Amino acid sequence: MSRLPPILDDGRRAKIAFVATLALGQAVATGVAAFSTRDVFAAFRDDSAVLPVEALLLIAAAGCAIAVLRMMEQVAAEGLGQAYARALRLTLFDHLTRMSARDVSRRRIGALSMRFVGDLAAVRNWVARGIARLISAGIVLPASAVILYLLNPTLAAAAAVPIGIGLAAMALAGLPLGRMHRQLRSRRARLAADMSERIPMAPELRLMGRTQLERDHLKRRSDRMIKSAVARTRVAETLRAIPDAASGLAAAAVLAVALTQGIAAAEAAAALAAIGLIIQPMRDLAGVWDRRRAWVAARDKCEDLLARPRVRSTTPVTSPVGLDQPQPLRFAKVSAGVLKSFTAEVAAGEKVAIIGGNGAGKTTLLHLAAGLETAEKGKVLLGDCRTSGLSVRDKRKAIALVSARAPILSGSLRRALTMGLARRPDDATILAKAEAMGLGGVIKRVGGLDGSLAEAGRDLSLGEARRVVLTRATLSSAPLLLLDEPDHGLDAGGQALVEQLISDSNATVLMVTHNLALARRMDRIWYMEKGRLVESGEPDTLWDTDSLIERFFRNGHTNGAAAVAH
Repeated sequence: MSRLPPILDDGRRAKIAFVATLALGQAVATGVAAFSTRDVFAAFRDDSAVLPVEALLLIAAAGCAIAVLRMMEQVAAEGLGQAYARALRLTLFDHLTRMSARDVSRRRIGALSMRFVGDLAAVRNWVARGIARLISAGIVLPASAVILYLLNPTLAAAAAVPIGIGLAAMALAGLPLGRMHRQLRSRRARLAADMSERIPMAPELRLMGRTQLERDHLKRRSDRMIKSAVARTRVAETLRAIPDAASGLAAAAVLAVALTQGIAAAEAAAALAAIGLIIQPMRDLAGVWDRRRAWVAARDKCEDLLARPRVRSTTPVTSPVGLDQPQPLRFAKVSAGVLKSFTAEVAAGEKVAIIGGNGAGKTTLLHLAAGLETAEKGKVLLGDCRTSGLSVRDKRKAIALVSARAPILSGSLRRALTMGLARRPDDATILAKAEAMGLGGVIKRVGGLDGSLAEAGRDLSLGEARRVVLTRATLSSAPLLLLDEPDHGLDAGGQALVEQLISDSNATVLMVTHNLALARRMDRIWYMEKGRLVESGEPDTLWDTDSLIERFFRNGHTNGAAAVAH
Protein backbone atom coordinates (compact mmCIF):
# COMPACT_ATOMS: atom_id res chain seq x y z
CA MET A 1 0.00 0.00 0.00
CA SER A 2 1.36 3.41 -1.00
CA ARG A 3 2.30 5.81 1.79
CA LEU A 4 1.92 8.81 -0.52
CA PRO A 5 -1.21 10.96 -0.15
CA PRO A 6 -3.98 9.79 -2.55
CA ILE A 7 -4.16 11.97 -5.63
CA LEU A 8 -7.97 12.13 -5.49
CA ASP A 9 -8.18 13.38 -1.87
CA ASP A 10 -8.66 16.94 -0.54
CA GLY A 11 -10.83 18.19 -3.40
CA ARG A 12 -8.46 17.06 -6.14
CA ARG A 13 -11.08 14.69 -7.56
CA ALA A 14 -13.23 17.71 -8.50
CA LYS A 15 -10.22 19.42 -10.10
CA ILE A 16 -9.51 16.35 -12.23
CA ALA A 17 -13.18 16.25 -13.26
CA PHE A 18 -12.91 19.92 -14.26
CA VAL A 19 -9.83 19.14 -16.39
CA ALA A 20 -11.76 16.31 -18.07
CA THR A 21 -14.67 18.67 -18.79
CA LEU A 22 -12.31 21.16 -20.42
CA ALA A 23 -10.81 18.36 -22.53
CA LEU A 24 -14.30 17.30 -23.60
CA GLY A 25 -14.97 20.89 -24.63
CA GLN A 26 -11.83 20.82 -26.78
CA ALA A 27 -13.04 17.61 -28.43
CA VAL A 28 -16.38 19.23 -29.27
CA ALA A 29 -14.60 22.31 -30.66
CA THR A 30 -12.37 20.01 -32.74
CA GLY A 31 -15.46 18.40 -34.31
CA VAL A 32 -17.03 21.77 -35.04
CA ALA A 33 -13.80 22.97 -36.72
CA ALA A 34 -13.48 19.82 -38.85
CA PHE A 35 -17.07 19.81 -40.13
CA SER A 36 -17.02 23.57 -40.71
CA THR A 37 -13.82 23.18 -42.74
CA ARG A 38 -15.61 20.61 -44.90
CA ASP A 39 -18.47 23.05 -45.49
CA VAL A 40 -16.08 25.84 -46.50
CA PHE A 41 -14.32 23.63 -49.04
CA ALA A 42 -17.67 22.44 -50.31
CA ALA A 43 -18.40 26.07 -51.22
CA PHE A 44 -15.32 26.02 -53.49
CA ARG A 45 -16.71 22.98 -55.26
CA ASP A 46 -20.13 24.56 -55.81
CA ASP A 47 -18.59 27.68 -57.40
CA SER A 48 -20.96 29.64 -55.22
CA ALA A 49 -20.60 33.38 -54.97
CA VAL A 50 -22.12 33.26 -51.50
CA LEU A 51 -19.50 33.38 -48.76
CA PRO A 52 -20.01 30.57 -46.17
CA VAL A 53 -20.00 33.08 -43.31
CA GLU A 54 -21.49 30.72 -40.75
CA ALA A 55 -18.90 28.01 -41.40
CA LEU A 56 -16.06 30.55 -41.30
CA LEU A 57 -17.34 31.98 -38.04
CA LEU A 58 -17.61 28.49 -36.57
CA ILE A 59 -14.00 27.71 -37.55
CA ALA A 60 -12.82 30.94 -35.93
CA ALA A 61 -14.95 30.33 -32.84
CA ALA A 62 -13.76 26.73 -32.56
CA GLY A 63 -10.12 27.81 -32.79
CA CYS A 64 -10.60 30.46 -30.11
CA ALA A 65 -12.53 27.99 -27.93
CA ILE A 66 -9.76 25.38 -28.22
CA ALA A 67 -7.16 28.01 -27.28
CA VAL A 68 -9.14 29.24 -24.27
CA LEU A 69 -10.09 25.76 -23.09
CA ARG A 70 -6.51 24.54 -23.40
CA MET A 71 -5.25 27.56 -21.47
CA MET A 72 -7.84 26.94 -18.74
CA GLU A 73 -6.91 23.24 -18.71
CA GLN A 74 -3.23 24.02 -18.19
CA VAL A 75 -3.96 26.54 -15.43
CA ALA A 76 -6.31 24.10 -13.66
CA ALA A 77 -3.80 21.27 -14.10
CA GLU A 78 -0.98 23.40 -12.66
CA GLY A 79 -3.12 24.17 -9.63
CA LEU A 80 -3.86 20.46 -9.28
CA GLY A 81 -0.16 19.57 -9.52
CA GLN A 82 0.87 22.24 -7.03
CA ALA A 83 -1.83 21.13 -4.58
CA TYR A 84 -0.65 17.53 -4.71
CA ALA A 85 3.02 18.56 -4.40
CA ARG A 86 2.09 20.58 -1.31
CA ALA A 87 0.30 17.56 0.20
CA LEU A 88 3.32 15.33 -0.45
CA ARG A 89 5.76 17.99 0.82
CA LEU A 90 3.88 18.21 4.11
CA THR A 91 3.64 14.41 4.34
CA LEU A 92 7.41 14.09 3.88
CA PHE A 93 8.15 16.86 6.38
CA ASP A 94 5.77 15.41 8.97
CA HIS A 95 7.44 12.02 8.55
CA LEU A 96 10.92 13.53 8.98
CA THR A 97 9.84 15.19 12.24
CA ARG A 98 8.72 11.78 13.51
CA MET A 99 11.89 9.92 12.51
CA SER A 100 14.55 9.35 15.13
CA ALA A 101 17.28 11.97 15.35
CA ARG A 102 19.84 9.21 14.72
CA ASP A 103 18.12 8.12 11.50
CA VAL A 104 17.85 11.68 10.15
CA SER A 105 21.50 12.44 10.98
CA ARG A 106 22.62 9.48 8.85
CA ARG A 107 21.15 11.01 5.69
CA ARG A 108 22.93 13.58 3.57
CA ILE A 109 21.20 16.95 3.64
CA GLY A 110 21.55 17.48 -0.12
CA ALA A 111 19.99 14.09 -0.88
CA LEU A 112 17.12 14.82 1.50
CA SER A 113 16.66 18.21 -0.14
CA MET A 114 16.11 16.44 -3.45
CA ARG A 115 12.85 15.05 -2.03
CA PHE A 116 11.61 18.62 -1.58
CA VAL A 117 13.00 20.08 -4.83
CA GLY A 118 13.76 17.70 -7.71
CA ASP A 119 11.44 14.88 -6.64
CA LEU A 120 8.52 17.19 -5.89
CA ALA A 121 9.02 18.91 -9.25
CA ALA A 122 8.72 15.49 -10.93
CA VAL A 123 5.61 14.75 -8.85
CA ARG A 124 4.04 18.11 -9.72
CA ASN A 125 4.82 17.68 -13.42
CA TRP A 126 3.27 14.21 -13.47
CA VAL A 127 0.03 15.42 -11.90
CA ALA A 128 -0.14 18.76 -13.73
CA ARG A 129 1.25 17.83 -17.13
CA GLY A 130 1.05 14.06 -16.97
CA ILE A 131 -2.27 12.90 -15.53
CA ALA A 132 -4.11 16.02 -16.71
CA ARG A 133 -2.84 15.75 -20.27
CA LEU A 134 -3.36 12.00 -20.30
CA ILE A 135 -7.01 12.67 -19.49
CA SER A 136 -7.16 15.35 -22.17
CA ALA A 137 -5.48 13.18 -24.80
CA GLY A 138 -7.64 10.23 -23.78
CA ILE A 139 -10.72 12.29 -24.65
CA VAL A 140 -9.50 14.38 -27.62
CA LEU A 141 -7.73 11.58 -29.54
CA PRO A 142 -10.68 9.14 -29.66
CA ALA A 143 -13.05 12.04 -30.35
CA SER A 144 -10.86 13.19 -33.25
CA ALA A 145 -10.78 9.62 -34.58
CA VAL A 146 -14.59 9.45 -34.45
CA ILE A 147 -14.87 12.82 -36.18
CA LEU A 148 -12.46 11.65 -38.88
CA TYR A 149 -14.52 8.49 -39.35
CA LEU A 150 -17.77 10.46 -39.60
CA LEU A 151 -16.19 12.71 -42.21
CA ASN A 152 -15.10 9.78 -44.37
CA PRO A 153 -14.41 6.20 -43.23
CA THR A 154 -11.96 5.57 -46.07
CA LEU A 155 -9.86 8.61 -45.21
CA ALA A 156 -10.04 7.66 -41.54
CA ALA A 157 -8.64 4.22 -42.32
CA ALA A 158 -5.82 5.77 -44.37
CA ALA A 159 -4.87 8.11 -41.50
CA ALA A 160 -5.21 5.41 -38.83
CA VAL A 161 -2.26 3.33 -40.12
CA PRO A 162 0.55 5.95 -39.75
CA ILE A 163 -0.99 7.34 -36.57
CA GLY A 164 -1.18 3.83 -35.07
CA ILE A 165 2.42 3.15 -36.10
CA GLY A 166 3.42 6.48 -34.51
CA LEU A 167 1.75 5.58 -31.21
CA ALA A 168 3.47 2.17 -31.21
CA ALA A 169 6.83 3.81 -32.01
CA MET A 170 6.32 6.22 -29.09
CA ALA A 171 5.69 3.32 -26.72
CA LEU A 172 8.86 1.53 -27.85
CA ALA A 173 11.03 4.66 -27.89
CA GLY A 174 9.99 5.48 -24.32
CA LEU A 175 11.09 2.15 -22.82
CA PRO A 176 14.64 3.32 -21.83
CA LEU A 177 13.29 6.41 -20.07
CA GLY A 178 12.72 4.64 -16.75
CA ARG A 179 16.36 3.64 -16.43
CA MET A 180 17.52 7.05 -17.66
CA HIS A 181 15.39 8.96 -15.16
CA ARG A 182 16.63 6.82 -12.26
CA GLN A 183 20.24 7.39 -13.28
CA LEU A 184 19.72 11.13 -13.80
CA ARG A 185 17.92 11.49 -10.48
CA SER A 186 20.68 9.60 -8.67
CA ARG A 187 23.41 11.77 -10.17
CA ARG A 188 21.49 14.96 -9.41
CA ALA A 189 21.07 13.83 -5.79
CA ARG A 190 24.79 13.10 -5.43
CA LEU A 191 25.69 16.48 -6.91
CA ALA A 192 23.17 18.28 -4.66
CA ALA A 193 24.54 16.46 -1.60
CA ASP A 194 28.14 17.33 -2.53
CA MET A 195 27.28 20.98 -3.14
CA SER A 196 25.27 21.39 0.09
CA GLU A 197 28.15 19.80 2.01
CA ARG A 198 30.86 22.01 0.54
CA ILE A 199 29.20 25.42 0.11
CA PRO A 200 29.08 26.35 3.84
CA MET A 201 32.79 25.49 4.26
CA ALA A 202 34.11 26.89 0.97
CA PRO A 203 36.46 29.45 2.62
CA GLU A 204 37.90 26.76 4.92
CA LEU A 205 38.45 24.41 1.97
CA ARG A 206 40.38 27.17 0.23
CA LEU A 207 42.50 27.62 3.37
CA MET A 208 43.28 23.89 3.30
CA GLY A 209 44.37 24.15 -0.33
CA ARG A 210 41.54 21.93 -1.55
CA THR A 211 39.79 24.39 -3.88
CA GLN A 212 41.09 22.79 -7.07
CA LEU A 213 40.57 19.23 -5.79
CA GLU A 214 36.98 19.93 -4.78
CA ARG A 215 36.37 21.86 -8.00
CA ASP A 216 37.59 18.87 -10.03
CA HIS A 217 35.37 16.54 -7.98
CA LEU A 218 32.30 18.72 -8.60
CA LYS A 219 33.19 18.99 -12.30
CA ARG A 220 33.29 15.18 -12.62
CA ARG A 221 29.95 14.89 -10.83
CA SER A 222 28.50 17.62 -13.07
CA ASP A 223 29.82 15.98 -16.24
CA ARG A 224 28.18 12.67 -15.30
CA MET A 225 24.91 14.43 -14.54
CA ILE A 226 25.05 16.37 -17.83
CA LYS A 227 25.70 13.14 -19.75
CA SER A 228 22.63 11.55 -18.19
CA ALA A 229 20.52 14.68 -18.80
CA VAL A 230 21.51 14.87 -22.48
CA ALA A 231 20.79 11.17 -23.02
CA ARG A 232 17.34 11.49 -21.42
CA THR A 233 16.58 14.61 -23.46
CA ARG A 234 17.57 12.83 -26.67
CA VAL A 235 15.04 10.07 -26.02
CA ALA A 236 12.36 12.48 -24.76
CA GLU A 237 12.68 14.73 -27.81
CA THR A 238 12.59 11.69 -30.09
CA LEU A 239 9.26 10.84 -28.49
CA ARG A 240 7.99 14.36 -29.13
CA ALA A 241 9.17 14.29 -32.76
CA ILE A 242 7.29 11.10 -33.63
CA PRO A 243 3.82 12.77 -33.64
CA ASP A 244 4.99 15.32 -36.22
CA ALA A 245 6.35 12.56 -38.45
CA ALA A 246 3.19 10.48 -37.98
CA SER A 247 0.90 13.41 -38.79
CA GLY A 248 2.92 14.16 -41.95
CA LEU A 249 2.62 10.54 -43.08
CA ALA A 250 -1.09 10.54 -42.21
CA ALA A 251 -1.67 13.70 -44.23
CA ALA A 252 0.17 12.23 -47.21
CA ALA A 253 -1.86 9.01 -46.93
CA VAL A 254 -5.14 10.92 -46.79
CA LEU A 255 -4.30 13.01 -49.85
CA ALA A 256 -3.10 9.94 -51.79
CA VAL A 257 -6.30 8.00 -51.00
CA ALA A 258 -8.49 11.03 -51.79
CA LEU A 259 -6.84 11.45 -55.20
CA THR A 260 -6.95 7.77 -56.12
CA GLN A 261 -10.47 7.17 -54.81
CA GLY A 262 -11.98 10.36 -56.20
CA ILE A 263 -13.01 11.63 -52.78
CA ALA A 264 -14.22 15.21 -52.66
CA ALA A 265 -11.60 17.84 -51.89
CA ALA A 266 -13.82 19.25 -49.14
CA GLU A 267 -13.78 15.95 -47.26
CA ALA A 268 -10.00 15.63 -47.77
CA ALA A 269 -9.46 19.16 -46.42
CA ALA A 270 -11.68 18.44 -43.42
CA ALA A 271 -9.73 15.23 -42.78
CA LEU A 272 -6.46 17.18 -42.92
CA ALA A 273 -7.88 19.65 -40.38
CA ALA A 274 -8.82 16.78 -38.07
CA ILE A 275 -5.32 15.28 -38.41
CA GLY A 276 -3.83 18.68 -37.57
CA LEU A 277 -5.87 18.75 -34.39
CA ILE A 278 -4.66 15.22 -33.48
CA ILE A 279 -0.99 16.30 -33.43
CA GLN A 280 -1.19 18.20 -30.11
CA PRO A 281 -2.71 15.40 -28.02
CA MET A 282 -0.15 13.00 -29.52
CA ARG A 283 2.61 15.38 -28.44
CA ASP A 284 0.99 15.51 -25.01
CA LEU A 285 1.14 11.70 -24.84
CA ALA A 286 4.88 11.85 -25.61
CA GLY A 287 5.34 14.24 -22.68
CA VAL A 288 3.11 12.08 -20.49
CA TRP A 289 5.36 9.05 -21.00
CA ASP A 290 8.47 11.08 -20.11
CA ARG A 291 6.86 12.57 -17.02
CA ARG A 292 5.50 9.19 -15.96
CA ARG A 293 9.01 7.70 -15.83
CA ALA A 294 10.31 10.74 -13.89
CA TRP A 295 7.38 10.38 -11.48
CA VAL A 296 8.09 6.68 -10.89
CA ALA A 297 11.75 7.40 -10.04
CA ALA A 298 10.76 10.22 -7.65
CA ARG A 299 7.85 8.24 -6.18
CA ASP A 300 10.09 5.30 -5.31
CA LYS A 301 12.51 7.56 -3.43
CA CYS A 302 9.68 9.28 -1.56
CA GLU A 303 8.20 5.90 -0.68
CA ASP A 304 11.62 4.80 0.57
CA LEU A 305 11.81 7.79 2.91
CA LEU A 306 8.24 7.31 4.14
CA ALA A 307 9.02 3.65 4.85
CA ARG A 308 11.67 4.65 7.38
CA PRO A 309 10.52 3.84 10.93
CA ARG A 310 9.12 6.66 13.01
CA VAL A 311 9.50 7.29 16.71
CA ARG A 312 6.69 5.22 18.17
CA SER A 313 4.09 7.23 19.99
CA THR A 314 1.51 6.18 22.55
CA THR A 315 0.06 9.62 23.09
CA PRO A 316 -2.42 9.63 25.99
CA VAL A 317 -5.95 10.92 25.46
CA THR A 318 -5.47 13.54 28.19
CA SER A 319 -2.33 15.36 29.29
CA PRO A 320 -0.57 13.71 32.22
CA VAL A 321 -0.85 15.44 35.57
CA GLY A 322 2.22 16.99 37.19
CA LEU A 323 4.39 17.65 34.13
CA ASP A 324 4.71 21.29 35.16
CA GLN A 325 6.76 20.11 38.16
CA PRO A 326 10.09 18.20 38.25
CA GLN A 327 9.54 14.48 37.82
CA PRO A 328 11.88 11.49 38.16
CA LEU A 329 13.43 10.26 34.92
CA ARG A 330 13.81 6.49 34.65
CA PHE A 331 15.55 4.27 32.12
CA ALA A 332 14.30 0.69 32.56
CA LYS A 333 16.31 -1.94 30.66
CA VAL A 334 16.58 0.34 27.64
CA SER A 335 18.23 -0.83 24.42
CA ALA A 336 18.74 1.69 21.61
CA GLY A 337 21.78 2.09 19.39
CA VAL A 338 24.84 1.36 21.49
CA LEU A 339 22.78 1.18 24.72
CA LYS A 340 22.10 -2.37 25.85
CA SER A 341 19.63 -3.00 28.70
CA PHE A 342 20.52 0.36 30.27
CA THR A 343 18.92 0.94 33.68
CA ALA A 344 19.26 4.11 35.76
CA GLU A 345 17.15 6.76 37.48
CA VAL A 346 17.37 10.50 38.07
CA ALA A 347 15.31 11.64 41.05
CA ALA A 348 12.93 14.56 40.70
CA GLY A 349 14.97 17.75 40.85
CA GLU A 350 18.29 15.86 40.85
CA LYS A 351 21.14 17.06 38.66
CA VAL A 352 23.25 14.39 36.99
CA ALA A 353 26.35 14.78 34.82
CA ILE A 354 27.08 12.12 32.20
CA ILE A 355 30.69 11.54 31.17
CA GLY A 356 32.39 8.98 28.97
CA GLY A 357 34.33 8.57 25.77
CA ASN A 358 33.03 9.13 22.25
CA GLY A 359 30.40 6.61 21.21
CA ALA A 360 29.51 5.67 24.79
CA GLY A 361 25.81 6.44 24.19
CA LYS A 362 25.58 9.74 26.09
CA THR A 363 23.75 11.73 23.40
CA THR A 364 21.51 8.75 22.63
CA LEU A 365 20.48 8.82 26.30
CA LEU A 366 19.48 12.49 26.03
CA HIS A 367 17.56 11.85 22.81
CA LEU A 368 15.65 9.03 24.49
CA ALA A 369 14.83 11.31 27.40
CA ALA A 370 13.62 13.99 24.97
CA GLY A 371 11.50 11.52 22.99
CA LEU A 372 13.61 12.06 19.85
CA GLU A 373 14.47 8.35 19.82
CA THR A 374 12.39 5.29 20.64
CA ALA A 375 13.84 2.52 22.74
CA GLU A 376 14.09 -0.77 20.86
CA LYS A 377 13.48 -2.45 24.20
CA GLY A 378 12.61 -1.18 27.66
CA LYS A 379 11.00 2.06 28.81
CA VAL A 380 12.03 5.68 29.28
CA LEU A 381 9.65 7.28 31.79
CA LEU A 382 9.22 10.87 32.90
CA GLY A 383 7.17 10.42 36.02
CA ASP A 384 4.75 7.70 34.99
CA CYS A 385 4.71 8.59 31.26
CA ARG A 386 6.82 7.34 28.39
CA THR A 387 8.69 10.32 26.93
CA SER A 388 7.99 9.07 23.39
CA GLY A 389 4.27 9.04 24.22
CA LEU A 390 4.02 12.66 25.33
CA SER A 391 2.12 14.99 23.03
CA VAL A 392 3.96 17.84 21.33
CA ARG A 393 2.25 20.28 23.68
CA ASP A 394 3.35 18.33 26.78
CA LYS A 395 6.92 18.04 25.50
CA ARG A 396 7.12 21.78 24.92
CA LYS A 397 5.92 22.37 28.46
CA ALA A 398 8.00 19.71 30.19
CA ILE A 399 11.33 19.37 28.32
CA ALA A 400 14.10 21.75 27.27
CA LEU A 401 17.01 20.38 25.20
CA VAL A 402 20.26 22.27 24.66
CA SER A 403 22.48 20.69 22.02
CA ALA A 404 24.60 21.50 19.00
CA ARG A 405 21.62 20.49 16.81
CA ALA A 406 19.15 22.87 18.51
CA PRO A 407 17.61 24.76 15.55
CA ILE A 408 18.15 28.44 14.88
CA LEU A 409 16.11 29.31 11.78
CA SER A 410 16.46 32.45 9.69
CA GLY A 411 14.20 35.19 11.03
CA SER A 412 13.99 37.56 13.94
CA LEU A 413 16.10 37.30 17.06
CA ARG A 414 12.86 37.14 19.04
CA ARG A 415 11.86 34.03 17.13
CA ALA A 416 15.24 32.39 17.73
CA LEU A 417 15.05 33.07 21.48
CA THR A 418 11.47 31.83 21.93
CA MET A 419 11.29 28.95 19.44
CA GLY A 420 9.57 25.93 20.96
CA LEU A 421 8.37 27.66 24.12
CA ALA A 422 4.93 26.68 25.37
CA ARG A 423 4.22 30.35 26.04
CA ARG A 424 6.05 33.36 24.63
CA PRO A 425 7.13 35.83 27.35
CA ASP A 426 6.84 39.58 26.86
CA ASP A 427 9.71 41.42 25.18
CA ALA A 428 11.02 42.89 28.44
CA THR A 429 11.47 39.40 29.91
CA ILE A 430 13.09 38.11 26.72
CA LEU A 431 15.55 41.00 26.65
CA ALA A 432 16.39 40.64 30.34
CA LYS A 433 17.15 36.92 30.04
CA ALA A 434 19.10 37.40 26.80
CA GLU A 435 21.26 40.14 28.26
CA ALA A 436 21.82 38.05 31.39
CA MET A 437 23.10 35.29 29.08
CA GLY A 438 25.59 37.70 27.52
CA LEU A 439 23.71 38.48 24.32
CA GLY A 440 23.74 42.27 24.74
CA GLY A 441 26.23 42.65 21.88
CA VAL A 442 24.11 40.52 19.56
CA ILE A 443 20.95 42.47 20.44
CA LYS A 444 22.71 45.73 19.61
CA ARG A 445 24.35 44.37 16.45
CA VAL A 446 21.18 43.00 14.82
CA GLY A 447 18.97 45.90 15.91
CA GLY A 448 16.93 44.47 18.79
CA LEU A 449 14.51 41.59 18.95
CA ASP A 450 13.13 42.44 15.49
CA GLY A 451 16.60 42.16 13.96
CA SER A 452 17.19 39.22 11.64
CA LEU A 453 19.50 36.24 12.03
CA ALA A 454 20.86 34.28 9.08
CA GLU A 455 20.00 30.69 8.24
CA ALA A 456 21.18 28.33 11.02
CA GLY A 457 22.49 31.37 12.91
CA ARG A 458 25.51 31.59 10.60
CA ASP A 459 26.00 35.26 11.45
CA LEU A 460 26.52 34.27 15.09
CA SER A 461 29.72 32.95 16.59
CA LEU A 462 29.68 29.45 18.06
CA GLY A 463 29.48 30.90 21.56
CA GLU A 464 26.71 33.35 20.62
CA ALA A 465 24.64 30.57 19.07
CA ARG A 466 25.04 28.51 22.24
CA ARG A 467 23.97 31.51 24.36
CA VAL A 468 20.83 31.86 22.20
CA VAL A 469 19.89 28.24 22.91
CA LEU A 470 20.68 28.60 26.62
CA THR A 471 18.47 31.70 26.79
CA ARG A 472 15.69 29.67 25.18
CA ALA A 473 16.09 26.99 27.86
CA THR A 474 16.04 29.63 30.60
CA LEU A 475 12.84 31.18 29.23
CA SER A 476 11.15 27.79 28.98
CA SER A 477 11.33 27.06 32.75
CA ALA A 478 10.92 23.40 31.77
CA PRO A 479 11.02 20.94 34.71
CA LEU A 480 13.29 18.57 32.70
CA LEU A 481 16.50 20.13 31.44
CA LEU A 482 18.63 18.10 29.00
CA LEU A 483 22.05 19.60 28.28
CA ASP A 484 24.47 18.21 25.69
CA GLU A 485 27.86 19.88 26.17
CA PRO A 486 26.15 23.19 27.13
CA ASP A 487 29.49 24.98 27.62
CA HIS A 488 30.79 24.07 24.15
CA GLY A 489 32.12 27.19 22.45
CA LEU A 490 31.64 29.40 25.52
CA ASP A 491 34.30 31.46 27.23
CA ALA A 492 34.82 31.32 31.00
CA GLY A 493 32.02 33.84 31.53
CA GLY A 494 29.66 31.71 29.50
CA GLN A 495 30.52 28.62 31.49
CA ALA A 496 29.72 30.49 34.68
CA LEU A 497 26.29 31.26 33.21
CA VAL A 498 25.71 27.53 32.60
CA GLU A 499 26.59 26.86 36.24
CA GLN A 500 24.19 29.62 37.28
CA LEU A 501 21.40 28.23 35.06
CA ILE A 502 21.76 24.78 36.66
CA SER A 503 22.07 25.97 40.24
CA ASP A 504 19.12 28.40 39.98
CA SER A 505 16.80 25.79 38.45
CA ASN A 506 14.75 23.28 40.41
CA ALA A 507 14.44 21.16 37.25
CA THR A 508 15.54 17.57 36.90
CA VAL A 509 18.81 17.94 34.95
CA LEU A 510 20.69 15.44 32.80
CA MET A 511 23.88 16.93 31.36
CA VAL A 512 26.52 15.46 29.04
CA THR A 513 29.83 17.19 29.71
CA HIS A 514 33.60 16.91 29.59
CA ASN A 515 33.95 19.91 31.88
CA LEU A 516 35.29 18.92 35.29
CA ALA A 517 34.12 22.14 36.93
CA LEU A 518 30.54 21.62 35.74
CA ALA A 519 30.53 17.91 36.56
CA ARG A 520 31.69 18.50 40.15
CA ARG A 521 28.82 20.93 40.76
CA MET A 522 26.20 18.30 39.97
CA ASP A 523 24.50 16.05 42.51
CA ARG A 524 25.74 12.90 40.83
CA ILE A 525 28.03 11.76 38.01
CA TRP A 526 27.42 8.82 35.69
CA TYR A 527 30.35 7.28 33.86
CA MET A 528 29.34 5.46 30.66
CA GLU A 529 31.34 3.07 28.55
CA LYS A 530 30.13 1.19 25.44
CA GLY A 531 26.49 1.86 26.22
CA ARG A 532 26.68 0.78 29.86
CA LEU A 533 26.62 2.70 33.13
CA VAL A 534 29.83 1.45 34.76
CA GLU A 535 30.10 3.88 37.67
CA SER A 536 27.88 6.37 39.49
CA GLY A 537 28.34 8.48 42.58
CA GLU A 538 28.40 11.87 44.25
CA PRO A 539 31.33 14.03 43.11
CA ASP A 540 32.84 14.50 46.58
CA THR A 541 32.91 10.76 47.25
CA LEU A 542 34.56 9.92 43.93
CA TRP A 543 37.66 12.09 44.21
CA ASP A 544 40.82 10.72 45.83
CA THR A 545 39.44 7.18 45.55
CA ASP A 546 41.04 6.25 42.21
CA SER A 547 37.54 5.89 40.74
CA LEU A 548 36.94 5.44 37.01
CA ILE A 549 35.47 8.94 36.90
CA GLU A 550 38.53 10.51 38.53
CA ARG A 551 40.81 8.59 36.16
CA PHE A 552 38.69 9.74 33.20
CA PHE A 553 39.38 13.39 34.02
CA ARG A 554 42.93 12.77 35.15
CA ASN A 555 43.75 11.18 31.79
CA GLY A 556 42.85 14.39 29.98
CA HIS A 557 39.26 13.70 28.84
CA THR A 558 38.30 17.31 29.56
CA ASN A 559 37.82 20.62 27.88
CA GLY A 560 39.78 23.74 28.65
CA ALA A 561 37.89 24.42 31.84
CA ALA A 562 38.54 21.04 33.40
CA ALA A 563 41.32 22.27 35.59
CA VAL A 564 39.01 24.57 37.52
CA ALA A 565 38.82 23.24 41.07
CA HIS A 566 35.68 22.81 43.10
